[in-house]
Amino acid sequence: MAYGVPPIIKYGSKELQERVLPDLLMGRARACIAITEPGAGSDVAGIEATAVRSEDGGEYVVNGQKKWITNGIWANYATTAVRTGGPGPGGLSLLLIPLQSPGVTLRKLAVTGMATSGTTFITLEDVRVPISNLIGAEGQGMKMIMTNFNHERLSIAIATTRQARVAVSSALEYVLAREAFGKALVEQAVVRHRLAKVGARVESQWAWVESVAWRMRQGEADMGGVLALVKASAGMVLAEAASTAVVLLGGNGLTRSGRGELVERIYRDVPGAVVPGGSEDVMLDLGVRELVKNYRKAIRKLEAGSKL
Repeated sequence: MAYGVPPIIKYGSKELQERVLPDLLMGRARACIAITEPGAGSDVAGIEATAVRSEDGGEYVVNGQKKWITNGIWANYATTAVRTGGPGPGGLSLLLIPLQSPGVTLRKLAVTGMATSGTTFITLEDVRVPISNLIGAEGQGMKMIMTNFNHERLSIAIATTRQARVAVSSALEYVLAREAFGKALVEQAVVRHRLAKVGARVESQWAWVESVAWRMRQGEADMGGVLALVKASAGMVLAEAASTAVVLLGGNGLTRSGRGELVERIYRDVPGAVVPGGSEDVMLDLGVRELVKNYRKAIRKLEAGSKL
């Protein structure tokens, strides 16, 4: 609902919206977003899956592969990045592919953590899709994907920061109850120090997430870099929170049942927060590049104003 449906709402034709949105919005059908391929992840412009118009012009014939597609195994539709033109970002389009179509093969992938994510490998072999399933116009895919990434990264940052808070609160609950050397663990200065450090990071991260959400709500432009940074930072905070919780729970933090079950699960899911939506290093680099670009744009505007 957060990733596959918004492009249809924002850019889909009225006919496409009326045909698919009622079932999607009522939960009678599901949609995933299919961008990543075996050879193209954060480098969206490198996508190779092709959509070629049929001889009669009424359909696209789609060939290619999509990998690590969240929810794909259970989805009815895939909002799919395809190449309808030449190389580079200008050749990309978005196409809504019904996953029950002939030529579509779905294979669930076993991944670290994220047991409920339905991570899927999708193979597309001569899949025929109506031209009316094109979202927006041909060649506009990159712009739509980047816009969608902004909301995807915000939702990841929200969920990830919440996971970090749960990890810290679980650790606090444990050290209040657990006794060692004749007193509760929380009476140990080193334990309080660990909780203070990670707790401060979680609170700071959440304040930043709320600030970014408010700025998006106000319609602020050029948010791509900030969203990349807040998403990357959320993964770092979660990694620290989960690691701290495991250390404080000791053996319980490594056990998939009992008192440490929740902390162990969060710790195992950390890579699922760091990699999807843009890997950490790519997000950090994007954030700085966007900051520099916006800075230079502001300087040019100031210089142009001073000349007037």
